[in-house]
Amino acid sequence: MRLMISAFSLLAASIVTTCVITSGTERIPEITRDLPATYAEGEPIFDARLKARFPVGTAENAIIEELERQGFSIKEGPHGRFATFVEKKLIASNIWNVGWEAENGAVSKVWGVYGGRGP
Repeated sequence: MRLMISAFSLLAASIVTTCVITSGTERIPEITRDLPATYAEGEPIFDARLKARFPVGTAENAIIEELERQGFSIKEGPHGRFATFVEKKLIASNIWNVGWEAENGAVSKVWGVYGGRGP
């Protein structure tokens, strides 16, 4: 009986490990991949990637199309549009938000926020 329980435990651990390894980077947006594990270190890198990818003058339609292509949800807020992607995990979720301002159809400011949410 103990041998059967041990074998089941080993199998369950193997399945969980495989799921953790194979999930993750292929499911999250390209622009969010390979960030440091801590939000404090990752957020400025995420913000810099956004500023490089969508410099001032980028057509607002282009930022919307690209973020949607990468899996972000575009939403309307009190101060304009923003994009959100949530990577749901077992205990906590990673959240990436992209905000921007546009004038005459062109991006005039873009920024990123990277954080988490618990259960």
